[in-house]
Amino acid sequence: MIRHYDDLSMRFGAMTQAGVLIFIGLGFGLPGKDRATFLYLFPFVIVFSGMSSLVVHLWFKRHRGISQIKIRRILEIEKELGWRQFLMVDETIKSGRLEGKPVRNMLNVLHLGLPILLVIAYLMILCCMGR
Repeated sequence: MIRHYDDLSMRFGAMTQAGVLIFIGLGFGLPGKDRATFLYLFPFVIVFSGMSSLVVHLWFKRHRGISQIKIRRILEIEKELGWRQFLMVDETIKSGRLEGKPVRNMLNVLHLGLPILLVIAYLMILCCMGR
């Protein structure tokens, strides 16, 4: 089940982010056509990419939460049976020998950073267009 949620999250995230990147590429093609079109439509690209990033981020958080519930149950069952496969991984993560946070941090940077970078790019293009 954990693999199912990981696979589902990765597919949804990859398809959504690919669509957003294609949309951003089309948005950056607007300045060559018409300044007014770019001025009015590119903020929509920024809002759309921000909303898409938020949806993907919430999707990942939801499926991570589901996976955490399943892992806790697996750990309970392992303790009852005297097994240690998942428990060893859990102990390793808690001891700090195996870090799980950087992946989450990179997702936060991607999901928050992309709209911020688009706003900066928009402002820079506006400044350069005025000259």
